[in-house]
Amino acid sequence: MNNRIVVQLVALSFAGMSALAIAAGPPQGEGGGQMAGMGRQQVMPSIPHRDWHKGQRVPAEYRHYNFIMDDWRGHGLNAPPRGHKWLGVNGDYVLVTTNNWTISNIVAGTE
Repeated sequence: MNNRIVVQLVALSFAGMSALAIAAGPPQGEGGGQMAGMGRQQVMPSIPHRDWHKGQRVPAEYRHYNFIMDDWRGHGLNAPPRGHKWLGVNGDYVLVTTNNWTISNIVAGTE
C-alpha cells in the first residue's frame, strides 16, 4: 500500500513540474526564445534608415547577409551595377557599393 502512495505522489509531482514548465514558456537564453528555429530574422538596429542619404555609409548593423537582397527582380528593381548590392531595410531598398558600403540610391518600397 505504501509503494502505491509513493508512486502516485511521484507521478503527481512530475505532472506538476510539467505544468509549470509549460506555463513558463520557452527558454529565453542565447539561441532560445520565441524566434529560435524560425529561420533568418532581421534585427532592426536603432538608426532609422529614413534619415539616410546618398553618399553616406551604411551603419555596420546593416552590413549583414540578412539585409542583402539577391531577388532584386522579384521586387521590381534594376540589376545592381558591378560592385553594388541591394539591401532591404524596413520595406525600402538601398543600393550600396560593396567595397565601402556607401549609399548610391534609395528606393521607397510600396506600403
